[in-house]
Amino acid sequence: TVLWALLAQGLLSITRLLTTMTVGGRFGSGSEGQLGYYSSAFSLLMILIAIFEAFITTPLTVFNQQQSNKRRPIFSGHMLASALLLMGLLGAIACIWISLQVSYQWLKSPELVAALIAVCIIGPLQLLREFARRWLLANLEARPAAFLEFLFAGFFVAALLGLVLADQVTAVSVFAAIGVVNVIGLIVWWRYYGKEFVFERKSLGQQLNLNFQYGRWVAGENVCSALTMYFCSWYLMYMIDEDAAGFFFACFTVVLLANPFLLGICSILAPRAANAYIESSYQGLARVLFRFGGVIMGVLLVFAVGLWFGGEWLTNRVFGPRYELYVMEHLNGQNHITSMLGLAMPLMGLSYISAFGLLAINRPFDNFYAAIAGLIVLIGLCMSFAEPTLDNAAISFVVSFAVAATCRAGFLGVAFANRTEIPPA
Repeated sequence: TVLWALLAQGLLSITRLLTTMTVGGRFGSGSEGQLGYYSSAFSLLMILIAIFEAFITTPLTVFNQQQSNKRRPIFSGHMLASALLLMGLLGAIACIWISLQVSYQWLKSPELVAALIAVCIIGPLQLLREFARRWLLANLEARPAAFLEFLFAGFFVAALLGLVLADQVTAVSVFAAIGVVNVIGLIVWWRYYGKEFVFERKSLGQQLNLNFQYGRWVAGENVCSALTMYFCSWYLMYMIDEDAAGFFFACFTVVLLANPFLLGICSILAPRAANAYIESSYQGLARVLFRFGGVIMGVLLVFAVGLWFGGEWLTNRVFGPRYELYVMEHLNGQNHITSMLGLAMPLMGLSYISAFGLLAINRPFDNFYAAIAGLIVLIGLCMSFAEPTLDNAAISFVVSFAVAATCRAGFLGVAFANRTEIPPA
């Protein structure tokens, strides 16, 4: 199961890497500027996914373990109906936000406006794709989840190749390709699994309320975490230019090469932790967290050491000569950004382990407090430097992750020490 989950996440991460490389100009007609627009718009998509995860996919993962076989199809139908309602609300809010940005001329670049509009259009499809993947994993269908990601990846790589050959690689065209591929993949998923969903109006309102009560803290934590992940792109876009934002995102993408491992194994850790706490309370949860945590931290520490010594070389190999030229012209020939950002990965691993432990014992508010502490530190540090630079942004990013990880681990340690039983929110 773990291997299939890793494969599914690996395919997702590889397609995202290829997308970033292509938009960034490694293949085709992309550039650092287009990558800057893409990263800024992509951050909006990640914020939408973060809210969606809080109110839909995280409750799906946790509550699915508590359903009987007879009840599970009705529960799945309620969760899908909840997802559709939330998608409509998020889409409307995103459109209003972009309209205000354009009306008050806060967004100076037409290319950035176009990329944000494209995200609003494809956003619902991407959220449904995330629902399909997480529904399969919540039901421990890791192999079909991997096959589904393989299907998405195959169609998307073909579409990406078409854009490269047509010399039409832009942030907007890539988002359009993502939307088309999602439609195809979702049709296939529904064809095979649609019968597993039973739609009933009865108790739907109760499920919506339960999702809100559980997800309100998770939503705050997820949004703060997403803002922390992508704040530097927006900061560099406004304070320097789109090329600086694109270069930073390229370095960050190299760091996220660890994501197939981290997110893949964590997609199994989340339901295992929830189930262990239900069956064996704190003792069972501790066993699961230590077993998974040892593997996660060991691998990510080795990864961070590797990037410390080889991050610049790897970034040049992945993104090509134009990024080497950017380093020569703007960073005095030395790229320390990837190496510094790599230090965040073990901290991210510790955060994930602690976060799933806190969710399993129903303490999502602690995750929120930790995330908002990290975000405040990030914004405060970025604004405190006399001159906005890539190095300063990277330092601020790593320190913010250290603060959030320390807070989460501390909250989890206190909960284990007190063995406090928290009733459902």
